Amino acid sequence: MTEFHNILNFFVESLAGLYSRNEIQSLCFQVMQHLCNCSKASLFASDGIVLTEDQKTRLDSFIQRLQNHEPVQYVIGNCDFFDIKLHVDKRVLIPRPETEELVEWILNDNPNTKGSLFDICTGSGCIAITIKRYKPGFAVSALDLSAEAIFLAKENAETNNCKINFITDNILQLSKPIEEKFDIIVSNPPYVMEKEKKEMKANVLEYEPSMALFVPNDDPLRFYQAIGEFGLAHLNSGGKLYFEINETQGENTVNMLKNLGYKFITLKKDFFGKDRMVRAGI
Repeated sequence: MTEFHNILNFFVESLAGLYSRNEIQSLCFQVMQHLCNCSKASLFASDGIVLTEDQKTRLDSFIQRLQNHEPVQYVIGNCDFFDIKLHVDKRVLIPRPETEELVEWILNDNPNTKGSLFDICTGSGCIAITIKRYKPGFAVSALDLSAEAIFLAKENAETNNCKINFITDNILQLSKPIEEKFDIIVSNPPYVMEKEKKEMKANVLEYEPSMALFVPNDDPLRFYQAIGEFGLAHLNSGGKLYFEINETQGENTVNMLKNLGYKFITLKKDFFGKDRMVRAGI
């Protein structure tokens, strides 16, 4: 029998200097909830925790991976997004809170129960799957260049009972034409400039897929330009385009969309007051 505070102390001793006390406590709860398949409340309420030998071995492995800066979501193999659980690993980026804000904007902005949506650079499938869960009457398609990401996104869609049309292709140079038109096109494409690497933490640089993160310093809007052009031909009348963006590129993204002929362009800040989302219409 092991009291939970002893396990927390073990985490603190093992991870001190690598994470803050608050971060260590959060990591401990996430790992233990996964390991024991229980709620946070039950960890607090339990007089003691009995770990099997297998659980002890796995716990030691998890701690070692955390010591090597591996993101906890990859360590336990999943993350929460809205009210759904997604499998994540090195094949895809870990969904961020600002992407949840983008999805919330789309849901609130489009009360209609039927329509069509195309998620470009889908990664784990978090946007497409959440929209489909909340709007089951929508026809949802999702595209990514990475076949491995598409494989994982399909698993997430199946786990969450969502029927989505997945496409493996490169939006910068499609190998096959896409004939469909959509009411909504959304994308959270690569947008971190190479020069911004020096500001990023090891857990991102060493583990998350660089292909899904970085763009050249001299062409930071390459995906937005391509998707904007795609949208002109593939949005239905009255359709909307939504982007998650680099906080430094808000004005540039808006101007690019204006030059393409988009109207009703809105630049939206996230919870932290950073320019992080754009909506445009045709």
